[in-house]
Amino acid sequence: MPDTLDRLPFDILFYIILHLDFDDLVSLAYTCKQLKTLLNENSICKKIIQTRFPYSKKAQLAQNQHISYPQAFNHIQDRRNAFSNAHPFSARIVGKANDFCYRQGKLCILKGNVISVLDSISKDVIINLSTISPGSWASSEELRLSLLFYNDDIVTVYCKKEGRPNNGHILAISIRPGLPDEDRLIKSIPLEDTRKLFARHTSQYLYYGTYSSVGPQGHDEWEIRGVSLDVNRTMPRDSLKLRGFFGTDVGSTIAFEIHNDAFCAVSNQTTFEVEEIDWTSFYHCIKFPLHDPTPAAMESNRNLWRRQHDEGVLQDSWTDLSLQIDEATHSLMIVEARREYQKTCHQQVRTFYISEFVSSPDSSIPSSEALTGLVLPWDDAYVATLDSTNNPNYARPEPRNNWNFHPEVPFKSNPNRSFLLARTKLRAYNYSCASFLDMVEDDRCCHLSESCLRLRIGSRRVAPLDWRPLEESMPERLSAPALSGDVAYRHSKVKMWPPPSSRCPCSKRLHQILNPPLPSGPAYNRSITGTLDEDNLVYMIRPGQSYNPSDDKALGIIVMTNFNQAALPPKILCSNESINKKNTDLSG
Repeated sequence: MPDTLDRLPFDILFYIILHLDFDDLVSLAYTCKQLKTLLNENSICKKIIQTRFPYSKKAQLAQNQHISYPQAFNHIQDRRNAFSNAHPFSARIVGKANDFCYRQGKLCILKGNVISVLDSISKDVIINLSTISPGSWASSEELRLSLLFYNDDIVTVYCKKEGRPNNGHILAISIRPGLPDEDRLIKSIPLEDTRKLFARHTSQYLYYGTYSSVGPQGHDEWEIRGVSLDVNRTMPRDSLKLRGFFGTDVGSTIAFEIHNDAFCAVSNQTTFEVEEIDWTSFYHCIKFPLHDPTPAAMESNRNLWRRQHDEGVLQDSWTDLSLQIDEATHSLMIVEARREYQKTCHQQVRTFYISEFVSSPDSSIPSSEALTGLVLPWDDAYVATLDSTNNPNYARPEPRNNWNFHPEVPFKSNPNRSFLLARTKLRAYNYSCASFLDMVEDDRCCHLSESCLRLRIGSRRVAPLDWRPLEESMPERLSAPALSGDVAYRHSKVKMWPPPSSRCPCSKRLHQILNPPLPSGPAYNRSITGTLDEDNLVYMIRPGQSYNPSDDKALGIIVMTNFNQAALPPKILCSNESINKKNTDLSG
């Protein structure tokens, strides 16, 4: 009988591998060359990917034979290690632009009237909007353009003439290679209002929303309209008004996504007004099928438990809200970052909370209690002060499993160096890698700049059963004790990247890439927007706004940081006036 794993029959080893965690598989591969070679076998890698990451981007590429399953396995391993160790594989300056949109591995860049679509797999596409914009729009010098969304080889562009209210359009443009520019326009949609405009779409439907409807109480509310991109399909002409769906800021109090042929939205607000007496906060989830945007088809769940107010006072400026996909189950997950004064703690603590998106009221607990309002904490002295002017929310506290929350600073750990909100230019959470990322201005880093941009990354992994007692890793000040069968997590140390520029020439180059000089204006007066997905961080730095109207059209500089060894999209042509070409790329 063989006494080592590498001598086991292939069928037995294959069965063992199917029951190991992904990180355990990687560790197993490092024990000997034979196992490492065996774990790169195509059938084993295929089974691992199909079992643990069937809905990841790399799994889709392998299914479509763009990459092999061993390559997909290695890509997923690379990105997890890169986030866990705060060590990206490369960084580069892509070029200058007025706007950008990054999604599904494609980087859409708008510069003037030209859209460049960069991709590491397919051929790049250059689109001149002046040849496809409707009517006289293309010849107008007062035209303002911005990118709204990208999905399924379609990019949506918002365009309007400056100085004229309610004249905007949404252009749905195909970016498929090989099409002549005059055939790329799929749909031109006139807009009646553009307040807080957003768009989401598939290859068949386009949905856009504005904060323009007036509710029964006189408050502005969200209004959603759907458009068919297929000439053979028709859609209701009336808009769908989201009555009682509170929240005004996309990415902070509200989030919209399309998932499984349905339009999904979540809000972390329960009312327009601030309740003087309140106990419980809920998420409000809505969902309706893309082909039927009507009130009758819409599911609405107002009672997905979020938190108890006695958990601590919130610092709303740090709240981030998003909807992300679980790569193992394809479930839609609510990811919310909250900074709180937790109970007796005298310092603010940031925690990333994770809940499954549930739009059916029958699935939320305890919906009946929340709807009737009859169940109250009768031992609370504030109950006696309630009158007809109060509209409190209460539900019994729900225990949180360890997977439901990711504390920035684990319990009984020394706090890491923190940064003020004004110094934190970008915040994101990568659910697939269980990692948070902040882009901060570090005034202690190097002499190159008083506000040097660096990445601040923290991560966690499922811990072995004997790594430490479960109760020691549970931050008890956050929630009730973990349920039976819960898992423990080990947290990596929060790290800064890149290293100080004085460490080596490569570090100095990285600082120059992440902190490109702006064409005009000092470094402290700049705006930064960015997007983080499973593999890449893409952000744009542009001069800060002033009173000069021409600043709206000022070019920004796009930087891409890659957490995977896969090929990067090519750089677009940019002037050498403000960017030194030799400092625009660094891999390693």
